[in-house]
Amino acid sequence: MLVVFCGGRQVNELPLDKATLSIGRDPQGDLYLAGPKISRLHAKLTQISSNYFIEDCDSTNGTLLNGRPVHKHILRPGDNLHIGDFELRYMVADDITEPDEAVHAVAQPATKNRRERQKVVLFFLQGPASGQVERLTEPLFTVGCPGGSVAVVARRIQGTYLLHIGGEMPVVNGAETTQQTVQLQDGDVIGVGEHQIKVTLH
Repeated sequence: MLVVFCGGRQVNELPLDKATLSIGRDPQGDLYLAGPKISRLHAKLTQISSNYFIEDCDSTNGTLLNGRPVHKHILRPGDNLHIGDFELRYMVADDITEPDEAVHAVAQPATKNRRERQKVVLFFLQGPASGQVERLTEPLFTVGCPGGSVAVVARRIQGTYLLHIGGEMPVVNGAETTQQTVQLQDGDVIGVGEHQIKVTLH
C-alpha cells in the first residue's frame, strides 16, 4: 500500500488493489491530493507481474523518488515518493517466501535450509557497458535508461525473470519477447536497447 503523509502526519492510505492507480488533483482519481504544486493527473502506479512502477504523467512540478526526480521506475519496499507537499511511502511484504514454504516452516526443524534466490551474473557483451560484469546482490536490477528501452532483471524464489518496463520489447536469444515478463534460463542472451547481455544462473 501507499501510506500518505503531510507535514509529518499520516493523512491517508491507498491499498494497491488495481493494475493501474491514478494520483493527482482529480477528485475522481484513485488518490486525491490537493495543492497548487499537484497536477490534475500527476502520476500513476502500474502493476507488472508482482511489482509496481511509479510513472510521472508529465506533471508541472515532477515526482521525486527517494529525493530524486523520476519519470518511470520500479518501487521497492520502503521507497518514498514526494508529490507536492505530500510524502507517499510504499510498503509491501517482501517476496521472499512461497505459500507452501510458510506452511512447512512450522513442521520442519529450524535447521532446514530455506530456498534462496538464484545467484545471477550478467556479462555485458555489447553496448555502453561492454566488458563489464554485474553480480546481482539485490532482488531487482535495471537495464537501460529513462526515455529509451528499459527492463528489470528480477531475482525471485521461483526463478529469475526479465520484466519489460518501457521502450522496445526486450530480445531473448535473438527473438523479441511478446510478454511483459519472461523467465530466464542459464546462458540466455538478452537484448535491451543497445545492451546485449549474457545471463548466468547458479
